[in-house]
Amino acid sequence: MPPPRVLVYTKPGCHLCDDMLDLLHFALRGRGESVTERNIALDLDDFERYKHDIPVLVIDGREVARHRISEPALHA
Repeated sequence: MPPPRVLVYTKPGCHLCDDMLDLLHFALRGRGESVTERNIALDLDDFERYKHDIPVLVIDGREVARHRISEPALHA
């Protein structure tokens, strides 16, 4: 199975994560793209890497944003 094209590292109770996910779902609606969420609380390596930096947006295996992203920056 190929890796997800759009991946967001998240954790429960993260309002910044919710904001980024809402923006991604809005921006990608009607495009047939899905957003994969990866809960850092379920993986010790992910937790150690991102515990102070979520959400982290990864597109096509490349990190493109931490904490926040604007809609214009997302489309760019």
